Amino acid sequence: MRLISLLSSAAFVALAAAAPLYAEEPAKPAAKEEAKDDYIMLRVNGEAVPRSRVLAIWHDLFPDGKAPAFDSFDEKVRMNVLRGIVSEQLVYEEAKKSGVENSPEVAEKLAKLKEKLVTQAFLEQKADARVSDAEIRKIYDQKVAELKGKEEIKARHILVDSEDKAEDIAEKIRKGAKFEDIAKKESLDKGTGVKGGDLGWFTEEQMVPEFSKAAFKLKKDAISDPVKSSFGWHIIQVQDRRKVEVPPYEQVKGNFAQELKAKALKDYVGELLQGAKVQYFAPDGSEKPFSKELPKDSKAKE
Repeated sequence: MRLISLLSSAAFVALAAAAPLYAEEPAKPAAKEEAKDDYIMLRVNGEAVPRSRVLAIWHDLFPDGKAPAFDSFDEKVRMNVLRGIVSEQLVYEEAKKSGVENSPEVAEKLAKLKEKLVTQAFLEQKADARVSDAEIRKIYDQKVAELKGKEEIKARHILVDSEDKAEDIAEKIRKGAKFEDIAKKESLDKGTGVKGGDLGWFTEEQMVPEFSKAAFKLKKDAISDPVKSSFGWHIIQVQDRRKVEVPPYEQVKGNFAQELKAKALKDYVGELLQGAKVQYFAPDGSEKPFSKELPKDSKAKE
């Protein structure tokens, strides 16, 4: 953890309180903010700290890429962040004076960090080289064709471990019990249970066949009979229906690029594995079989 995040806790308390205001604000790359009006924001024992460096550190504190504009906070919050930056620089200068950077422990960590950064940079280059804009567009066009005229539903479910329990729950809901209350209390699917069983919007192929077949036959607001799948027994309620709206290419291009690059890198690593000579040994020195097959992807949502 960076020292700045420890020393500027007040800034993050304020940020947390303001989170809803910034939740949808896209990340602004630090470089673009720097280019506008860079200037010397701090001097620490005579060493200049430009605004560009402050912004770069600020953006690094948000690994999800959703850094709100630094100047959008009041002076008190900004001061906490700046104090953290100054403190971190002061500690770093003292650390260099101590000679700790020449210790074997630091040298080992630097070597590991270098290995990680070099590998990451290489894989990014390899992914970019293996995936073209034409391939991304082709996948998008295929998805558009697949989704044309299709319907999606918004549904919720309660998952239990027996048909009898599912029938009992369905009966209670039909008699007036609140679906979301029972889901929160009884559903074995804890991820959706805390949201009252909400599964959000999905198309037929996004769920396991047994579940989709039953869900897409339901009329709006109706409660299903118990539905068995490999996960257990479900009670389903469809809350809404609509035709699938395909988002514009530019809006989803990044998602398709990410998927294609992930597959390209997996194929590349698979090729390296197949071409490598790997020996796997037991503690007694005997050689054991080594599998070069990468795991298959799982596509089922439910």
